[in-house]
Amino acid sequence: MGDAAGDSADAPRTLAQLNAYIRRATAARRAAPAPGEPADPHELASVRRFRQAWDRHRTIDQLQQAVARTPANAGPLNSHALVLRSLKRMGELSPDYLRRFMAQLETLHWLQRAAEQYPRERGAEAGKPAKGRRRK
Repeated sequence: MGDAAGDSADAPRTLAQLNAYIRRATAARRAAPAPGEPADPHELASVRRFRQAWDRHRTIDQLQQAVARTPANAGPLNSHALVLRSLKRMGELSPDYLRRFMAQLETLHWLQRAAEQYPRERGAEAGKPAKGRRRK
């Protein structure tokens, strides 16, 4: 019975250790994401790491596809070749910066396509005076 009494005396200390471990694990899971990453407190750390790895892989894949489309007879001042060389160098120096830069380019490209698809209806009529009114 001495052992049972000793086990019950250690129970509060063991419970306190378990609670401390749970608090540390929860804090680690809610650790601040990398700069520029969305902060979702409910996102699992493994999901965040997978998303980051997927983004890195997608950026590298996009860059390789663009390099494959380089013009064969591109001169040293060909703008397409210069941009690709710059992106490749950026990826070597800072892959995270390249990933963010590519995300911004994709956003700008999406906005351009959206503007072309849905032109402003009032834009064509902005220069015309309203009917019934005369400019003086």
